[in-house]
Amino acid sequence: MGLMKLKLLVFVVMMLAATSAFASFSYEVQVDTSGINGDTGYLYMQYNPLNGVVSSTATVSLFTTDGVLGAKDTVDVADGSAVSGTLPGTLVFSNTNGVNDYNHAITFGHVVDFLVTTSNAGNTAGIGASTFSLGVFSDAQGLSPLLNTNGGAYAGTAVMINQYDNGNTSAVSLDASTTATPTPIPAAAWLLGSGLMGLAGVRRRKL
Repeated sequence: MGLMKLKLLVFVVMMLAATSAFASFSYEVQVDTSGINGDTGYLYMQYNPLNGVVSSTATVSLFTTDGVLGAKDTVDVADGSAVSGTLPGTLVFSNTNGVNDYNHAITFGHVVDFLVTTSNAGNTAGIGASTFSLGVFSDAQGLSPLLNTNGGAYAGTAVMINQYDNGNTSAVSLDASTTATPTPIPAAAWLLGSGLMGLAGVRRRKL
């Protein structure tokens, strides 16, 4: 393979990888619920996508808890029609409405853990961020926070995860019990790196 063709191939592959990286991101959310162990309450998840990007989604997967899930709440949500799935299975929040939310009863144990992945959340047409949030309340209406109890307008919200127009992301933990950690480099990225090194090796052998 000629050097110019190799450079072009590497450039195209890297551009495709960069496009994919801009389009989605993942965070692992862990909530230490030891302080409310045994209490009954609700996990309230909400996704507010930026600038009406029709294809934008947020997906909650790999949900685990040592607590006991109750029933999914279909009454005390702004518009649950935009969310498919039921915990502990996968939830998909589509960008159908101004508010896309999900509420689920739970008797808390010591931990709640899940993965949040967004797709096409950025939009260079405007300024702002697509935001996924988790709230923890004792009531279905979200009036009595169990976490971040002194958070003012954000009382009850444990974490907010944002993706901005430029593709950057941020996670804000609003309660000491909660962490949001970017997931490791996806396996596809490792495969990309291996492939590029393999191409380099082919080039060296032909020199």
